[in-house]
Amino acid sequence: MKQFRRLLWAIVPALLLGMAFAWMERRDTPAQDGRVALWQITDRAGTVRGYLFGTVHALPPQVRWLRPEITDALGRSDRLVLEIAEPLDQEIAGEALADLAGTEGLPPPSQRLGPAYRDKLARVYRKLGLSDADFADTESWAVALQLAAIAGQKAGADPESGAEPALRKLAGDKPVAGFETIHSQFGVFDALPPRQQQILLQEVTVEAASDKDEEADMVSLWLKGDDLGIAREANEGFLADAGLHQALLTDRNRAWADQLDAMLKAGARPFVAVGAAHLAGSDSLQRLMMARGWQIRRVP
Repeated sequence: MKQFRRLLWAIVPALLLGMAFAWMERRDTPAQDGRVALWQITDRAGTVRGYLFGTVHALPPQVRWLRPEITDALGRSDRLVLEIAEPLDQEIAGEALADLAGTEGLPPPSQRLGPAYRDKLARVYRKLGLSDADFADTESWAVALQLAAIAGQKAGADPESGAEPALRKLAGDKPVAGFETIHSQFGVFDALPPRQQQILLQEVTVEAASDKDEEADMVSLWLKGDDLGIAREANEGFLADAGLHQALLTDRNRAWADQLDAMLKAGARPFVAVGAAHLAGSDSLQRLMMARGWQIRRVP
C-alpha cells in the first residue's frame, strides 16, 4: 500500500469536482479576476440564513478568483461547511484508502479494460511512469483516482492553491464542519458496482491519455460563474453514466441537503463550499434546498 500514501495528497481534494476535469487545466491559465457564482439561502421571511459556493479543488497558483462578495458572505456566516472538515492528512487518507481499495486476486488493471482502452492505459502508464505492477490487487475505482491524482500533479494542479485552503484561512476562528469524512468519501467509490468502476477507470484513462487542450475547461467556466456550462460538463465523461451520476452527485447532494436543512433549522448561518459540479444541474444542491422550502438567490 505504499503507493497510496505517496499519492494521496492530490486525491481527496480532487474527488469530485471532476477529478477528471480539474487536472486537465492548462498550466498557462492567465491570472484573471473571476465572477465565481455565489448563492444566498433565505427563509420564507426573506432573511438571509446562509450561502452556497462552488469550488475548484485544485487550481493553478496564479488564478485570482476571490471577490469581495465572497469574503463578505463568509464574514457574515457563523461557520464554514466543506465536503470534509479536516485539512488533508496523508496518513489518515492513506489508511482510509488502504482499508477500502485492496482485493486480493484481482487481474491487472489493463486486463479489466477492453482492447481500445488498454492501448490508452499503456500510453497513460508511459506518460506517468507507471505500470500494472503499481496497482496490484487495487480495485478499479482506486486505480482511477490515483491516475487522476498523478496526472493532476504533473499538469500543475495544486490542491494548496484550490479554493478550500483559502476559505479556511479567511474563516479564521470560525468552526469548520464537513458533510463527509475522508473514509466515507472513499466509501462512495468503494460501493460502486464493478461495471461503474470499470466505466470510471475507462473514462479517466481516456482523459489522462489525451493531449487535447480544452477551450472551455472547468476553471474557465467556474471563473465566469457559468453554472450552465458546469452542468453540461457534469453530464459528460464518467458522469454521463447514470449509475455514476446517481452515486457521485445525486445521492450525495441529497444527503448533504438533509444535513444542511437540519443545520439551518437549528439556527446556524453556514457558508457552504463544495465542488462546483454539486451546484449545477437538475439535481443541484440549490434545487434540493428549494424543494425543502428554502429560497435560493444568486448574488450578483
